[in-house]
Amino acid sequence: MNPAAGKPLRVAVLYTSVFEAIKEVKEEIREDMDLAVNARMVAEALRSCGHDAWPQAFGKDAGGLVSTLIAMRADAVFNLSECPFLSPEKELHACALLELLRLPYTGNGPLTLGICNSKSLTKQLLAANGIPTPPFRLYPAVPAEDPDIPYPLLVKPANEDGSAGITEDSFVHDLAGLRRQVKWLKEGFRQDALAEEFVGGREFNVGVLGNGTAADPHRSLPPAELVYRNPRWRLCTYESKWDSTHPSYAEITPVCPAEAPPELIGRLSAITMDCARIFRLAGYARVDFRMNDRGELFVLEVNPNPDISPDAGMARAARAAGIPYPELLREILRLGVALGAR
Repeated sequence: MNPAAGKPLRVAVLYTSVFEAIKEVKEEIREDMDLAVNARMVAEALRSCGHDAWPQAFGKDAGGLVSTLIAMRADAVFNLSECPFLSPEKELHACALLELLRLPYTGNGPLTLGICNSKSLTKQLLAANGIPTPPFRLYPAVPAEDPDIPYPLLVKPANEDGSAGITEDSFVHDLAGLRRQVKWLKEGFRQDALAEEFVGGREFNVGVLGNGTAADPHRSLPPAELVYRNPRWRLCTYESKWDSTHPSYAEITPVCPAEAPPELIGRLSAITMDCARIFRLAGYARVDFRMNDRGELFVLEVNPNPDISPDAGMARAARAAGIPYPELLREILRLGVALGAR
């Protein structure tokens, strides 16, 4: 969207402070992850397109936020809120509040965000619709016996994103390892643990844009592959994603577009489109895959509103599709405005 095609908009770039939510993480990593930085970049890019955009923090006073959005006469909200009141599980409440205010906003709605925040609900919905996903078990407490799915298992928090709670220790071979990781997650993250059968082949992700409407149908971006250059690393862990000082950071490398035959790229795109329809994705999202040694694809997670910082996977896939970063942000805003007040 550009001012020549429609009137310039007053856009609040709404964000929550990840910096405050993850105080246990090294400060330099928190700074890299902080959404305030991303909000400033998004606002600057939108201003370069002719819009009147400004970063707007979602702090501890929801009533004050409502008053500010009304007083500032926002036409739309570019929603980067991930953890209102320092809780990732409250991500859906930010856009729910915007719906009550009848303000158009970018990205996915409360139902999609709520379902996808729960890894077990996501997997149940995938399986119910015939989308292959690794078998799993949900553990509200430390298990007393082996599960009826084969080792090795990947054990992760049931309600987190950004690879939080995933380390190389999350890869377990036996009951002792399973019990250790469930206990660690219960104590450190205060939530259930999800254990799924580990799929050890190639790892892909596919970005998707669109609202699933006749005017703005879903369309997939070129797939990316996470290339594990050293067999020591088997997982995309928190450290490999965020900590540039960790040895895995440089050895797990995203390649986009993925080097894959057309048939595989077609399958990745088709399954992504199925997920977009099933989860009613809006605006932008990403679907994560792993392949087994027989070439079968499994969906690991569906990620609505993924990271859109310039060096993140969504922007990388958009560039591979010939969409420069400012244009990606304009398109995300256009898609949000096209849905109107929801």
